[in-house]
Amino acid sequence: MTPADAPGTGSTETARSTEPSQHGTTVSELDSPESIAAEVSAGIEAFLELKAAEFLAISPDADDIGRALLEFTRGGKMIRPVLLWWGFQLASGDDSSRSALNGGVAEAAGSLELLHAAALIHDDVIDHSDTRRGKPALHRQFESRHSERRFQGGAEPFGVAAAIVIGDICLALSEELFEKSQSVLGITPSARDLRATLRRDVMVGQYLDVLAEVVPLDDARIGERAWEVLSFKSAKYSVEQPLLLGAALGGADEEQLAEISRFGLPLGQAFQLRDDVLGIFGDPAATGKPAGDDIREGKRTVLIAESMKNLNSEQTQIMAERLGDPDLSDSEVAECVSMLTESGGLDAVESFIRSKHDEALSVVREWSTDSSPVSSTRTRIGPTAQRQLTKFAEALSYRKS
Repeated sequence: MTPADAPGTGSTETARSTEPSQHGTTVSELDSPESIAAEVSAGIEAFLELKAAEFLAISPDADDIGRALLEFTRGGKMIRPVLLWWGFQLASGDDSSRSALNGGVAEAAGSLELLHAAALIHDDVIDHSDTRRGKPALHRQFESRHSERRFQGGAEPFGVAAAIVIGDICLALSEELFEKSQSVLGITPSARDLRATLRRDVMVGQYLDVLAEVVPLDDARIGERAWEVLSFKSAKYSVEQPLLLGAALGGADEEQLAEISRFGLPLGQAFQLRDDVLGIFGDPAATGKPAGDDIREGKRTVLIAESMKNLNSEQTQIMAERLGDPDLSDSEVAECVSMLTESGGLDAVESFIRSKHDEALSVVREWSTDSSPVSSTRTRIGPTAQRQLTKFAEALSYRKS
């Protein structure tokens, strides 16, 4: 692959040469997640270094912004960039000219990672989270900076204000980087629409999540609300839409986009359901967040909704009183965790995960060039690509962090 920060040499005409034929596309092997992550990370680093220099030129005080973003964007899982890249490959196929477009794909993928970083910065403020990836959340870092530098006023309001502004800047930089990819890829109206939809859905999903946390636990729509949040805040934005955006950039038509959606949406749902499990049952050493954090934050997840179906009146009252209390003791959290297990809620979610994972992999099998009888899908993959997609799906559905 070309270096992520290499200047684009492609054109709109070059990008259009990747459009699938009427018989679809065939992909023998996908680029490895490790190589994609390395290239996209290098591109983000180079881009943010340039932006940090611009901030510093405005004021020496603005250097804090660039340094904070550079540090915050290191060490992520890079799930969305990998999926955007693979979506592009699934649409463009084994095209020898595709490598000329990798610089633009890396920029488009990097823009998604910056959008994700902006969402995480704001999410930590909304949830009053202390940590992110085993380190202090960004608003906590600036809160500490306020105290260390003996600024006037309250340290906590300063930290929150700084994080909101830096999250907004990160979102703006995401848009800028996506626009940069246009000179290489020749972004189509379809890709622009998908990008706008992705951005809209994750923001609406965030509001739905905030709303769900204040709705009474006996609300008739608790389960429906939980699935709405799961789908729009994460499942679509984390898996389905990055794949679709990459495919649109690679020239996919509506038929192929629909095929890729059949794989991406259930996998995204399995991914977020696993996240809900880890938010309560995860090992803090692996997740970088305290055990039972979702209980203290009051998350109305599918796991909570399924558990509430089988709690007795006393347990329901206890859960209603404790869910969303940031001052719960470890023993109080542990009692809630036990109720989630004993109610059958955990088993139900694990069953959902298996079902969604299997649904996604059934589509991958349809795409296989070895399938018998040969399917009529526009997307075709060889054995190596099938193994890669299968392994990645398993990692997302059954991960430990």
